[in-house]
Amino acid sequence: MIQAEAPPEERLFKLMRRVRRLGLDDHHSGDEMLSPAQMALLDAIASQPGCGVIEIAKELEITAPTVSVGVRRLEESGLVEREPDPVDGRSIQFFLTRRGQSLQRRIQENHLRKFRRLLDGLQPEDQETLLNLLQSALDAAEKGAS
Repeated sequence: MIQAEAPPEERLFKLMRRVRRLGLDDHHSGDEMLSPAQMALLDAIASQPGCGVIEIAKELEITAPTVSVGVRRLEESGLVEREPDPVDGRSIQFFLTRRGQSLQRRIQENHLRKFRRLLDGLQPEDQETLLNLLQSALDAAEKGAS
């Protein structure tokens, strides 16, 4: 008996599960384990050194209290430090410590290696097609969500 092809959303779900099994979304490097939320916070601070709670909350689309709790945990781990804003002494700015910068860089390099492994299975023109289609799908989904 010939089984009908699954609907596209089911096929995508199964493909994304396979991607997760490859460990492409793991957020660890060496002995240090970070949750996806902690890695998102590290990335946000790395991309905008000196940012505050509100900027991070807007970028990650989460609440300011969630950012505060997450950043506090990263501070306790020695990955993030806070400093008073030189312009507005009531505000706080966040920076990665040297250890935080090193960890964030190692995790990013690890991610890129894993994604390279995934893309290496495709010819360059197929890589471009995949990336363009994924970009179009994400653009449409984000537009529909607003």
